[in-house]
Amino acid sequence: MCKNKVLLSSVFCAAGILCAAVSAWAQSEMDLLLFEKKNETPAESSKTADEIDVNATFSSNLAKVAPPAENEPKVTGQISTNESENWLQSLISKGKNEVFKDPEIAAVEAEEARVERILQNQRSNAANFDISGIKLRMTPEETEKVLTEQGYKRIMQAIEIPNFIKWRSEELCRVNGVIGFERLNACATRVAKENGYHFIEREVYNRYSTRESIDVYYTSSFTGNLSHRIFYKSSMPLSESKASKNVYLNNLKIYDFWKRIDMKYGAPDNTSEIKWGLGGKKPYLKAKIGELELADPLLKDLDQARMFNEDTRLANTHYYTF
Repeated sequence: MCKNKVLLSSVFCAAGILCAAVSAWAQSEMDLLLFEKKNETPAESSKTADEIDVNATFSSNLAKVAPPAENEPKVTGQISTNESENWLQSLISKGKNEVFKDPEIAAVEAEEARVERILQNQRSNAANFDISGIKLRMTPEETEKVLTEQGYKRIMQAIEIPNFIKWRSEELCRVNGVIGFERLNACATRVAKENGYHFIEREVYNRYSTRESIDVYYTSSFTGNLSHRIFYKSSMPLSESKASKNVYLNNLKIYDFWKRIDMKYGAPDNTSEIKWGLGGKKPYLKAKIGELELADPLLKDLDQARMFNEDTRLANTHYYTF
């Protein structure tokens, strides 16, 4: 028991000595700081006091006291000194009149032409399209060969003569003594054929096994008797019944039609009209359920223009000799 009391007293004595030593060291450090503070110059003391604001944040005071880095640009307010490379400084230096000035008319037209070329390059050239192998500007002989190989059969062929040629031929036959409607008509047709004015105006082909038909329309002999419009129609029946079976079968037929359209021609250039083409008078392709139309309006207009020129040439005929 006595030994424990002696040991406890020894521990307390050692702790007291240690605390006294720490207090003495701390007091000496404090005295040293006070001595250095007294030796500071008045200029340095006043500068620090002026720069430090007790009401500001620590980061603000630090920015005032700490010098900027060598590579860091000096900041004045909110605008950097390197603002010559900044879009805002460029706007201010050039002036609003130069930046927002009206573009020249020639530049605007050139830009519109460039955009139009881009759009046309993205559109489809329907002149390269075909329906069952038939393309625009094919002759009747070429059309017949292609469709016959696919199982189509020609069921109708219409021969035509331009009206102004027919009427002039009838007048010529009448002057030469031909009378009667049938004889006059036969004479006028013969005269037109001999002069190469007759042409195949339309042909109709049918494939009974698949219930499909194709109408081909041709220009006159003035433009080589070439196809300018091809019309395809499928007679695959779509039931009007609302029964589940009929609705299902109708959907299958419609889906197969548009799937084949997409695989053959791609997405249409005009989705509202379901139309492919470069626009204007250029060739186009239009589609709706069970029907396709491939046409070349420019070729038809050219044919009409050449017939008009021929009619003008024949109008110089002299009937009178006085």
